[in-house]
Amino acid sequence: MDHWRGSTPYGVRASRRGAGTPKLFTSTNVSNQPMQRLLQRAGWTPAGLLHGLDEDDPELFYLQKGRELR
Repeated sequence: MDHWRGSTPYGVRASRRGAGTPKLFTSTNVSNQPMQRLLQRAGWTPAGLLHGLDEDDPELFYLQKGRELR
């Protein structure tokens, strides 16, 4: 069940508009597939993977830059 449908994209767009920087990063755990789908649907680009923050659950980083932030 995708409980984010219809409500969270507003929050994602609002965070991009208020960024004040040419690049904006966010992250989520590999185990959080609903958030990964939401970010990808909102146009975020995968930017990297970091091991060691949470035991056995790497952190995925996403990027929005330039015109995409508007």
